[in-house]
Amino acid sequence: VDELDKLIEELGGNIEFDASGRLAGRIKKQTDLTDSISDSLSAELMMHCDRFSYYATGVSGQELRLDGVWSNIQEAREFNPPHSHSGNYSFVVYCRNDLEKYSIEELQDNEYDNAHDGEQHPELANRKLAGLIELQYGESNWLNYNTFTHVPSRRDIIIFPSWLRHCVYAHYEEKAVRISVAGNVSIVIPDGEQHYF
Repeated sequence: VDELDKLIEELGGNIEFDASGRLAGRIKKQTDLTDSISDSLSAELMMHCDRFSYYATGVSGQELRLDGVWSNIQEAREFNPPHSHSGNYSFVVYCRNDLEKYSIEELQDNEYDNAHDGEQHPELANRKLAGLIELQYGESNWLNYNTFTHVPSRRDIIIFPSWLRHCVYAHYEEKAVRISVAGNVSIVIPDGEQHYF
């Protein structure tokens, strides 16, 4: 995370590293870090993805390739709509979250999350979303949980299959930022072998 902090400070704002036109996020400050991270950081990210693979599938030790890495500096009212990534695995590392000093109740006490409070019609109450990352999976149906939400902290890493839809909801704290680094990882298939994922 310390290396990522330095890269974001050095490269952020330089037009040649601007990634905002290539990404799904409605975020102004997005920086491509792909060619700038060290071999040791790349190896650490691959280690985390390999560990995820082992816990998810029982398979470990596959050759992995880092396909892309970028930072997101999310300010008030910016968000990432539901989307998925390329590759086999995706990750998000959190470098900073000014929202940590607020309780979830404080974060979600805003005119948008409270527009429909549900006093008269509880079924119409707004779901509280501010400040959350959400992973979306499975079928949406009554009594079927199909989302995982999380309020991230510095040094958290979330790894998931790249096809998994996910989104990051806006927050409304004017001078607060949340800085994350996301990336995609592919399994390298040896010549002549076929794999079905």
